[in-house]
Amino acid sequence: MWRRGGRWPLVALVAAVAAVAGSVGSASGGKSPNASQIPSEVTIAYQPGIGYAPLIIIRRQRLLEKRYPGTKFNWRVLASGTPITEGVISGDIQIGAMGVSPFLVGWARGVGWKLLAALDDADLWLMARDPSIRTIGDLRGKRVATPTNTSIQATVLRRAAQARLGDARALDTTLVALDHPDGLAALFGGQIQAHFTSPPFQFIEQQRGARILLRSSSLFGKHTFLGVAMTQKFYDQNLPFARGFYKDIQAAMKMLQKKPGQAAAILSADSGGRTSAYGFRRYIKSPAIDFTVRPKGFIKFARFMNEIGAIRKMPTSWKELTFPTLHNTKGS
Repeated sequence: MWRRGGRWPLVALVAAVAAVAGSVGSASGGKSPNASQIPSEVTIAYQPGIGYAPLIIIRRQRLLEKRYPGTKFNWRVLASGTPITEGVISGDIQIGAMGVSPFLVGWARGVGWKLLAALDDADLWLMARDPSIRTIGDLRGKRVATPTNTSIQATVLRRAAQARLGDARALDTTLVALDHPDGLAALFGGQIQAHFTSPPFQFIEQQRGARILLRSSSLFGKHTFLGVAMTQKFYDQNLPFARGFYKDIQAAMKMLQKKPGQAAAILSADSGGRTSAYGFRRYIKSPAIDFTVRPKGFIKFARFMNEIGAIRKMPTSWKELTFPTLHNTKGS
C-alpha cells in the first residue's frame, strides 16, 4: 500500500481508513464501544533501537502478561514504521510505536489514532564521513538515507533545507529510504554519503568515525522522538487495559531513570549479548536521549509539516492528539 520511501495512494488510504472501524474491534471480541472490556489478544509493534527501551522492558519482564493473564500478547519488531502504520490501519496491530512525523501524517489523514504515551525525547543526528561534506548544502547531488520520506528524520532535514538552503524540498531528490541498520552499513560501505538516524545507531556511527552534520534539537528544540499510539475505538473498547498499559510504560521508564544498570542488563539480554550491559548503560545515560511520557514539540512539527504540505490538517492543540492519560503532563 505504501511504496518504500513513497506516499500513500489516496484511493488505497481512503479504503484502508474506512476498514478500520470494522477491523480494530476484533481485538476485543466485537464488544460494544462502551463495554470497556479487556482484550483477548493484542499485537504490539515497534522497531529496533534504544528509543523503544520502555517497550522492550515491558516485553522482557512480561508486565502485561502478569497484569492481564487472560490476554494473548503478540510482540512484533518490524524494520520500519511503514508496516506498523499499515498494520494499525488494517487492524492487525492494535498498538504501534512510531515517530512524531508518521504519527502526524496518519492522524491528519484520518487513521483515527491518538498518543497514549510518549516514549522519549531524542536529539537525532545527521551523520557523514566524507570530510568535504561540511554543511547540508554539500549534500546536493549526494545520497542521504532516512527511514522513509515521511519519517521524523526526513521532516527535520526539510526544516534544515528550508532554513539554510531556502527550499524545504531542496534535498528531496537525494533521499534514499533505508532502515537504520541498513543505513549504518551503507554509510560505511560508501553507498550513501549521509545518514539521518537515531540512537543507538548514531552513537555507533560516531564511535566509528562519522561526524555530526546536523542535530534535530537545533531546529525543533527538545522534542519527542517516539510515542505509543492506538485508535480511539480500541481505547474506548479497552479503557482499563489502556490505563494499565500506560502504568506499565511509566514503570519501565522509572527503571530506566532510577536503575539504568538493571535496565541495561535487560536490554543486553534482549539483544542476545550483541551489545553489552555496559554499552546499553552508556546509551541510556546519553544526554541525546531522555525517557519521558510527556509529549513535546508536536504542534511545532505539525505547523511546519502543514506549511510544506506534508499534512493538510492542523490540530487545535497537543491535547487533540493525545488520550487523557497525558493531559496533565504539560505537553506541547
